[in-house]
Amino acid sequence: MKSSLSKLLLASMVLATSPVLAQQYPNKPVTLIIPFSAGASNDIFGRFVADGLSKLWKQSVLVENRAGAGGAIGAAAVAKARPDGYTMLFSSSSYTINAAVQKSMPFDPLKDLKPVAMAMRGQMIGVTGSRIPLPDLKEVVRLAKTQKIFYGALGASSTTFAAELFASVAGVKLEAVNYKGGNEAMIDLLGGRLDIYFGTVTTVLPAVLNKSVTAVGVMSPTRTTALPNVPTVAEAGFPGAETDIWWGVFVTSGAPADVLAKINEGVNTVVNTPEAVAFIEKQAALPAKMSIDEFSKTVLTELGRWKELAEKNNITGD
Repeated sequence: MKSSLSKLLLASMVLATSPVLAQQYPNKPVTLIIPFSAGASNDIFGRFVADGLSKLWKQSVLVENRAGAGGAIGAAAVAKARPDGYTMLFSSSSYTINAAVQKSMPFDPLKDLKPVAMAMRGQMIGVTGSRIPLPDLKEVVRLAKTQKIFYGALGASSTTFAAELFASVAGVKLEAVNYKGGNEAMIDLLGGRLDIYFGTVTTVLPAVLNKSVTAVGVMSPTRTTALPNVPTVAEAGFPGAETDIWWGVFVTSGAPADVLAKINEGVNTVVNTPEAVAFIEKQAALPAKMSIDEFSKTVLTELGRWKELAEKNNITGD
């Protein structure tokens, strides 16, 4: 009798820890926290992913906006959640930038959250104005060795870090001119008061198409379909200066491996349907498809790279 009871208890314990339970994920509503206000790209893409996962899983994925502190408030809420995958974070590459420039954060970006799936990525392009003839990136570098070259900076942002990464790889110093937004920087570039700007496709494309500025390099590993004749930064002679904007899903560290796999598979499925590709491309972005390890490596690499650049060039979150 005791032997039978022991076997029953052992079987119950095995069942309780079995991957079968994880495979049933999600069996209740999931919360997706977006750490930015409604209406921005993070919110647009996050809600798109949430809707897609809800339909795929046949389970509610509820969106909650928790803006503040450059995304740290929303991220901290997920970091403190139960490690079961039922509270997810939808953040962007600002996750690694914010971690690089903030002296203290309400969570540990390396230990408390697990990168699970990159959903989309956005490309950036270097464009030059008319103040000094700069037809390509090699000419930018050549002149930067003999005179000051001014670039448009947007504080602690992807734009600023793209410029500083390029300068670091090229072995030159570019002078930062700070602006509140990309449109203001483009106005000065068009007006001949700025030399180069590293902006998103959406920001720079109209001026490139009407030939008001010159596109000198795509900062991504691949060329952009919007301007297929513009070389990548590596093709232009500066491998190692590649960077993208991205958006992806994180969960609380410690979530079961099978749950992580289910989320990764779900996000990859949602963003790579023909309808999703069309929607994402309308937002001047591309669907991504990464394994958990690939996305984790991307985040880890950026955390180290941006922290080093921030310290070297005195970039802060202030």
